[in-house]
Amino acid sequence: MDAPAPSAESLAHRARLAKLVSELRPTRFRAPLTRLLAHRIPTLWTLYRGILRDAPTETIRSRMRAFFHNRKALRAQGDVTRELRKAHKWWDVFRKARAGDAHLQAVCARYSRMLEGAQAQARADRVYEEELAWYERMRTRPIMTGAYLRPSLFNGPLPRLVPQPLHITGMITYRRKARERRMARHEILQEDLALLNLENHFERSLAAKEGTQLTPVFTDDFNAWREPIKRSMDDISRSFEREKARLQTPYPPEMLEAIKEARREKIRNKTREGERERRGEMTNRLMKRMRQGPPPHVLAMMTDEQRRMDRIARGASEVGYVGQVKRRLGFRLKDGEAGKVEMGQPENREALDRLAEQIALENERRRANQADA
Repeated sequence: MDAPAPSAESLAHRARLAKLVSELRPTRFRAPLTRLLAHRIPTLWTLYRGILRDAPTETIRSRMRAFFHNRKALRAQGDVTRELRKAHKWWDVFRKARAGDAHLQAVCARYSRMLEGAQAQARADRVYEEELAWYERMRTRPIMTGAYLRPSLFNGPLPRLVPQPLHITGMITYRRKARERRMARHEILQEDLALLNLENHFERSLAAKEGTQLTPVFTDDFNAWREPIKRSMDDISRSFEREKARLQTPYPPEMLEAIKEARREKIRNKTREGERERRGEMTNRLMKRMRQGPPPHVLAMMTDEQRRMDRIARGASEVGYVGQVKRRLGFRLKDGEAGKVEMGQPENREALDRLAEQIALENERRRANQADA
């Protein structure tokens, strides 16, 4: 059975309920909440200006300015409401502190000191990061080695740089791949042109026979069919010519002089490094050399004494015991006279020799007494 139709009184009651419930539903705005004047005017002209006016210190005022700036992109009604409540809470604290509340004044002072510390730490971190970035740039900056990067189909004459800049590597890689694409394209165009000529020849052969009913396609204007293909092939040929010209480009005189000067500077730098090592400075090159050893097949045939002498001789010194070991091993020293300083002045060498003999005899006597004991 069909349900009975609602009465007029029931319909009126439902209408009253719907009206009461509709007033409780949240309003859905078509535009974001932050674009409404009902939000912007109280927020900017009352809340924001009031917080900047009542902020106890300039540090807190700057913090509140950043607080609003970082949240100006909020659009969700819940997020905006939560941040506005937080801002109103801060404004209440500032107004009470300004009115004379001792506790809130202490809270604001402590908060200001905390912000100043955070700003100081941020400045220190920024300086540290800038220094690290500068050291990294200096460590990876391209340096001319004095060698030549020969011209090729993909690059002109260039100096050899270590590390090689990425834009040079990318340029060479891009040109190499582009050449492969052009060569493949050139082969396809040659095949298309050969097929076009074959079709034209086939059409002419059919037209030459008597009694053949044929509508010509290529015969009337064959060059119009060839022109696009020939134009593309000419463009590719010009690219090949540019590559050959790049290969045959000579070095500019200024670049040659710069490369030669880099080579001379490298020699001067290595000379200064060797002088620093002989003065006692421990450089990266010296540490690397001291950590090395002879080849495995040579090391396997060496005695313990030879290994010890090889390890000592890898130092930079040319005097003292290191210089003595180097002279025993036949090293060519930078200053052959430097080791003679250990022998004393010429007028005192006889006395020093007698003293050395006395010390040797005394050592022999003590060793003999220890052996008897």
